[in-house]
Amino acid sequence: MATAIDDQIIEDKDIVVGTDTRGYELSVYVLSERLTQLDVHDIVLDAGHGDYEYVAGLLTQGFRGYASMAPGELWTEWKEREERFYACRDQGILPYEFEDDPDGQV
Repeated sequence: MATAIDDQIIEDKDIVVGTDTRGYELSVYVLSERLTQLDVHDIVLDAGHGDYEYVAGLLTQGFRGYASMAPGELWTEWKEREERFYACRDQGILPYEFEDDPDGQV
């Protein structure tokens, strides 16, 4: 889907939602990927301890996905989890990286 901003058509995934504590401008796409990285990390960590409650809840109740959230809703989710994301990234324990992350860690 696309949105008109300042007389330009911008893909929703490319809308810059805000700037994080490290000074990177984060788009809907980047926020979605970062939050997904953290969720995958948590699911794997929980599974290692025999805890399947979170993933079972997702499969039972559903999850519409970060890319489907409104920018403000996505930003709220990010601000609640930003510190933990960077702690995991700095420790090198996120399960994967993605090419378009603005801090260049790939």
